[in-house]
Amino acid sequence: MATFTELCADVYTITNRPDLVGETAVAVKAATLKAHQSDFFFKDIFESGVQFDTSDYNQQLDISTVVPRYRALKYFRRYDNSSTGAAMEFFTICTPLETVDSYGIDRTNIVYGAGGIINIKSKVPFQYALLGVYVNPSIVQTSFNSWIANDHPYAIVFEAARLVFKQIGFDEQSAAFERLAAEQFAELKLSNVQLAGY
Repeated sequence: MATFTELCADVYTITNRPDLVGETAVAVKAATLKAHQSDFFFKDIFESGVQFDTSDYNQQLDISTVVPRYRALKYFRRYDNSSTGAAMEFFTICTPLETVDSYGIDRTNIVYGAGGIINIKSKVPFQYALLGVYVNPSIVQTSFNSWIANDHPYAIVFEAARLVFKQIGFDEQSAAFERLAAEQFAELKLSNVQLAGY
């Protein structure tokens, strides 16, 4: 497992600037977020059960209170909390303008966002659901956690080195590491966007 300290150490080796502690830490954090946000990776999906206060046709969810580091919605399903414990159909994710059909009638079994709130309209009352979301990694040094750092550390290291070189005015080195980082990002996407390999 690549730790935050190990990533920074590799950047120091490349830049030969161990004195730039703060700049390197910021660069590693930024590079980690950039790597995770470069695509929608299946390894960034987090699933959680949700219980609303009451059963209703329409529900609202303040997503930041349910999922810290929320990035994007992947799916939403009603959940039967009875003895069967069955997950029901997937709801359609849409924009606020798509909440009505071509006749101006409200659609059901849909989910849409407005600000930090996820709005849900169901064809039947419900109280329980399963929520699948993409989450950002923890980039806080003491709780740093990134599967990309473990599986593709040089995507982060080369991008962070590029950022440090750019900060100190070494444009030629920054450009060289931009190309190296792009190669690592291409490999990252090739290996992790789909669960099944081809």
